[in-house]
Amino acid sequence: MRLPERDGVDVLAFAPHPDDAEFFCGGTLLAAQANGQSTAIVDMTDGELSTNGDRERRDCERTAAAELLGLSTRVSLGLPDGGLRDGDQRAAVVDALRELAPRVVLAPYGDDRHPDHAAAAQLVRAACFLAGLRGNGAPPHRPARVYWYMLHKQFDPSVVIDVTEVWERRRELALVFESQVELGPDDVPTALNDGRFIAMLEARAVCFGAMAGVSYGEPLYVDGPLLLRGLPECGPDPGARNAHKTTL
Repeated sequence: MRLPERDGVDVLAFAPHPDDAEFFCGGTLLAAQANGQSTAIVDMTDGELSTNGDRERRDCERTAAAELLGLSTRVSLGLPDGGLRDGDQRAAVVDALRELAPRVVLAPYGDDRHPDHAAAAQLVRAACFLAGLRGNGAPPHRPARVYWYMLHKQFDPSVVIDVTEVWERRRELALVFESQVELGPDDVPTALNDGRFIAMLEARAVCFGAMAGVSYGEPLYVDGPLLLRGLPECGPDPGARNAHKTTL
């Protein structure tokens, strides 16, 4: 595990499987990195049950994605694909939170058709609280905020992150996972590799971006109210009026 030079990372994304963070909150991570914030991903499983792509190919893809994202670090917890559950797996998530000490966490929205996605949300929610308690000799750490990113089930977002300036890199990021989004001659057809999945991601970004008044946006849900130091659109600098849309 390679930690950033300063203590902790600004934004840490938890991915139930390698590629979930890139597919569903990759633009948010790119926007944070472009704003000078340090970013990291914790892969909770290695995606060993994927219909297509062997372990070696999937490892190469997530390494390439990490480089494109400019991550400070990427960690795998090695939890069982298809077997995520809230309970004894909490300790691994708590340890990751204490070691990486994120200011902000991105996690999958809990209401989702994939059991691992739903379980990952429960794990992260519990671990973010428990990581702030004393125990096991590790310094406690609790992130200031958890943002839940959209996977398959749509929700009314609390915030929309403006990813317009990083959109081309965000499209490139999704295409890094060729084993999942491209149908090779020996591959099994899936909901990801028929061409509609990438189109859906773009259409969703256009839709939520339009709702927020930008070209492309990524939706996030937040528990409870967000604190603002003032009305964002009323700042003295007109050029900075939309800056809050790309900053976590």
